Amino acid sequence: MTIVTRSWRLALPMYNVTPALGAAWEALLGAVVNGLRRRGWTDPMRIVPPPDDLMALWRAPDLLLSQTCGYPLVTELEQHVRVLAVPEFGLAGCEGADYRSLILVPQQGARSLEALRGTVAVINQPHSHSGMNALRHTIAPLARDGRFFSRVIVSGSHMASIAALQQGQAAVAAVDCATYGLAAVAAPERLAGVRQLQATAPAPGLPLVASRSLTDVQARDLREVLLSLHEDAPSVLANLWIRRLHPIDLDGYMPIRLQALEAEQRCYPVLA
Repeated sequence: MTIVTRSWRLALPMYNVTPALGAAWEALLGAVVNGLRRRGWTDPMRIVPPPDDLMALWRAPDLLLSQTCGYPLVTELEQHVRVLAVPEFGLAGCEGADYRSLILVPQQGARSLEALRGTVAVINQPHSHSGMNALRHTIAPLARDGRFFSRVIVSGSHMASIAALQQGQAAVAAVDCATYGLAAVAAPERLAGVRQLQATAPAPGLPLVASRSLTDVQARDLREVLLSLHEDAPSVLANLWIRRLHPIDLDGYMPIRLQALEAEQRCYPVLA
């Protein structure tokens, strides 16, 4: 039962590789709203397009449900969000609640990590675990005096990073297995001309989060709705190649902290 009346927003900004997948994620949000209504929630709940300023969305007190990345979660959002659940994707490289990034290169590109020394890397965002932190952790043992690449450019998204490889603007990118897997089934032409060099170490997948302004009762209701989606709305999850959602909390994201710490201990605090 809702104790505090508020108008809530729901938005899922990740993995909208195609319009059809975007609609499938919106259907998941609709299933969540329906599940909360069945539990007696009467507050207004609006599914909204993801704004450009995602950090502001994730910090907003009216956030009912969104996805964030594990790296900003453990570096900037700890005091702002409740961590509720994580999806298990039925895609290569995704194992239970964990996922890996795939280190991608052009089809005729490097055949080893060492061969990437002095080249240009592309990342989706500086605060991304899958695009930056996981790649930094992988490269750290090879870095010299805090450097490995000649330059690092920022693309704005994983699919834009893949496009940069295809267009010869960069020699390597790290793209999470869920993005790559969804593109492989929904838009395989967008992966043409790139190949996987290797995978990074595993870490928990993207968390589903809500504002800390939710009460404990509200957060419990929301988590229970998410965890029951594989029974209550199996086709909604199937359309996203999600097997089920697993409970997780902030402490579950310690592997992401440790990967950042291990890179720092190797004197490689910044991907460079």
